[in-house]
Amino acid sequence: MAWIEGSATKTVVMNAPLDEVAEVFASPAQLKECMENLERFEVVDERTYRWLLKPMGAKGITFQGDYTVRYEREGDVVRWESLEGGTMKTRGSARLREVGAGRTEVSYEETLASDLPIPKLGAKMFRPIVAREIVRGVESFLDQVKRYVDAGKHRSGQS
Repeated sequence: MAWIEGSATKTVVMNAPLDEVAEVFASPAQLKECMENLERFEVVDERTYRWLLKPMGAKGITFQGDYTVRYEREGDVVRWESLEGGTMKTRGSARLREVGAGRTEVSYEETLASDLPIPKLGAKMFRPIVAREIVRGVESFLDQVKRYVDAGKHRSGQS
């Protein structure tokens, strides 16, 4: 098994007040509504959640993400970091800034690492592919969160 890591950053403006946007990022029960490849979501405690992704495959490799993450809000910043165990690790932050009435800029950064079922020697070949997929995945996820927030689904509990 080989750990392969990639990072992504993106800034978007969401059409909601800062506190509402912060609540979405600090409340994975809402974030799960924006995950396209989520198989199961479990609440461990009020700040810790377990994510199990649907199995995915590419180039003959099958992988299923499994990670437990602790979330924390400090003012205008929401941070998260995975706990030990699982097949994925994550750490990141969403830095929020009010940019007008009812609009919030989100500066999002995340580093993801996956423990892929490949020999360590093969990791060099897969690293650029995995890094590119991590960037795509983070961008897609953030676009989904923006649509969720902009549509007001965080207020109504709709999905």
